Amino acid sequence: MMTFRTNRPSECGIVTLNRENVVTGFYEKVGEPRGNLANGAVYLLEPEVIDWISKRPFVVDFSRDVLPNFLGLTATWENKDIHRDIGLRETLIEAQIDPYLEFCWPEIDEWQKAFQENPIHAQLNS
Repeated sequence: MMTFRTNRPSECGIVTLNRENVVTGFYEKVGEPRGNLANGAVYLLEPEVIDWISKRPFVVDFSRDVLPNFLGLTATWENKDIHRDIGLRETLIEAQIDPYLEFCWPEIDEWQKAFQENPIHAQLNS
């Protein structure tokens, strides 16, 4: 599991780890989170996990239906580079105006032009 530090822990799934960076607790969007180390929702899965999921038709939410069953077995890696949670309108807008983007894309190419012209920007700014 990739993790990242968030300044909005109550809006994320927060993990607690042991000394080996293995998940010991998982708290999905709770009012009083136990820290700010968030689940980045990027996973490398062993085939056995896929098999486990395929045998459980009730699994519809990875965070709620799968992760709690693998406490003590899920290794983590903390992404200390760029990672943006854009699951809320506010966080998407923050990502859109992040000055760091200029560093990532110093030259405006065709993709960036099309991205900037996308109608979603008008909706986000309204």
